[in-house]
Amino acid sequence: MILGDMGAEIIKIESPKGDLTRTTPPIYLDGTSLYFISNNRNKKSVLLDLKSEVGKAAFNDLVAAADAVIYNYSNGVARRLGIEHDDLAAINPNIITVSITGFGEEGPEADRPAVDLIAQALSGAMSITGEPGGEPVRSGVPTADIPAGMYACIGLLAGLHARRELGHGLRVDTSLFHAQLSLLNYEASLTKYTGVEIGPQGSGHTGNALAQAFRTSDGWLVIDAGFNHHFKQLCRLIGIPEAAENPRWQEREGRRQDRVELTRMVQDVLATQTTKHWHGILAPEGILCAPVNGVLDALDHPQSKAYSATRPLSFEDNTVEVLTTPLWFDKQTEHPMQDPPGLGEHTREILTTVLGYDEERVERVLREGTGKKGN
Repeated sequence: MILGDMGAEIIKIESPKGDLTRTTPPIYLDGTSLYFISNNRNKKSVLLDLKSEVGKAAFNDLVAAADAVIYNYSNGVARRLGIEHDDLAAINPNIITVSITGFGEEGPEADRPAVDLIAQALSGAMSITGEPGGEPVRSGVPTADIPAGMYACIGLLAGLHARRELGHGLRVDTSLFHAQLSLLNYEASLTKYTGVEIGPQGSGHTGNALAQAFRTSDGWLVIDAGFNHHFKQLCRLIGIPEAAENPRWQEREGRRQDRVELTRMVQDVLATQTTKHWHGILAPEGILCAPVNGVLDALDHPQSKAYSATRPLSFEDNTVEVLTTPLWFDKQTEHPMQDPPGLGEHTREILTTVLGYDEERVERVLREGTGKKGN
């Protein structure tokens, strides 16, 4: 989707049943899941049954014409369908293939399927998420799915660049497990060095006594006052200057060791006034702070609107607001956003314009290579 936002032509190959996310609950617009609609703009849907001889032949012709192929199958499925890198490179030696699997193409778990939740659990991410002493908590956003897609995008672009020097294509391999694991950058180094599990930190941070969410009289305010000058400024602004003078709290390590006492002191003060009150006092003085917004509040925030964080998309007779890709290029023409496709909506178009099939051959593919009649 990101590549499509930047102008790439994206052809989405769908099986006769269609992308499984077309049926993800709970919201449907004319029978199609809002989940699918929000994640599939700028893609052209081509319906092909890769298990059929005619459908596979059409797919191979698309591979011959493509710069890159991204697939998101478990290794066993890709192998059975004959769409692994060596299979596709035999058709197009310049092809860049990007494989997104649960665990990668090597190792003891390579043939196991996975989803975002499995990756969050197995990677250790869930063990440091949530409140101390509480149950394991899944992140509110898919922190394995999203970075895996981003790494795939980065790998594809790097592969296209490398092809100029190599003179041929190459394989890029990423996985949900490793993408999620990569986000535990500092946490992984800390744990390996100390040999001690971090455990859940709530909204706090292992090395910072005053970087967390604080309850106000009507909501929550996050504050990061870890640096010495921020700490002293915070104490002055909220009326506890004596805390800033405490000799134990002149440096971050001392504050970290006494974080329970210090946090309670700050919390008791902040609970007496509203979020707006404290934000109005702290933010203008350079204290890093923000209200804990709901999603609607965030989308309606003036900063979101300044960069058009959402744009309307049409699907059938519905209009849906979707997030835009947060990349802005100087002196580049903006590419129009294409609405999400219906299942197989572009099959005839792609067979004709990209592959140059005549009408007879197009009809044969529609009849014998899609698993459905007509398009």
